[in-house]
Amino acid sequence: MVTKAFHKYQEKLLDLRNTITDCNNIIISDNPTGFVYDNANFLTKSFLITLCGYLESYLKDVLEILIIDYNDRIKNENYPYNLIRWSIENKDKSDSKVQTLLDKKKTRFENLEIKLKKKDLDSFISGNPFRTNDLFKMFGFELDKNEKFIQSREKINLIVTKRNNILHHNDSASDISNSDILSYIEEIEIYSKNIDEQIESKVIDKTHCI
Repeated sequence: MVTKAFHKYQEKLLDLRNTITDCNNIIISDNPTGFVYDNANFLTKSFLITLCGYLESYLKDVLEILIIDYNDRIKNENYPYNLIRWSIENKDKSDSKVQTLLDKKKTRFENLEIKLKKKDLDSFISGNPFRTNDLFKMFGFELDKNEKFIQSREKINLIVTKRNNILHHNDSASDISNSDILSYIEEIEIYSKNIDEQIESKVIDKTHCI
């Protein structure tokens, strides 16, 4: 079972694979289409940019699923906001002042809920696995203790760095080919599947999965 976010992501990766394969077939044909042949390098760079964009979109979509699932569970339990805040901010008994903790300006007579929205993730989403690791800590995941993540993070970082160099440093990308991009797709899909397995295991509402 995978999350619906990963299922949609896999479909996009498959479409990208097919597009790259079609492009390769045109380039090596006896009479290649002029536009494809003349712009082969541009297309390769575009494929890499698209691939990394798909990865970042997936991470955002799958974390939204986790936020919704966690939030539904919290709201169903009707935890009082003030009590949870007291517990989080409470210090040593000698330094604890309930009146300070429950200042009228800070008290809320409502139940606890997660008020993060998908758009709140925008500034934190990155294809860079080291930044992904930092973000996932906020969701209770220690990716840097996951063997599969450790094994793949350097490869994924190189791929994302290459994309960043193309976008921000005018890298000509003359050292990569469409065949390389196909290999990158496979590596990124395996990397993402490992992340998805961890998230799917935490999701209680399996309507978010397929």
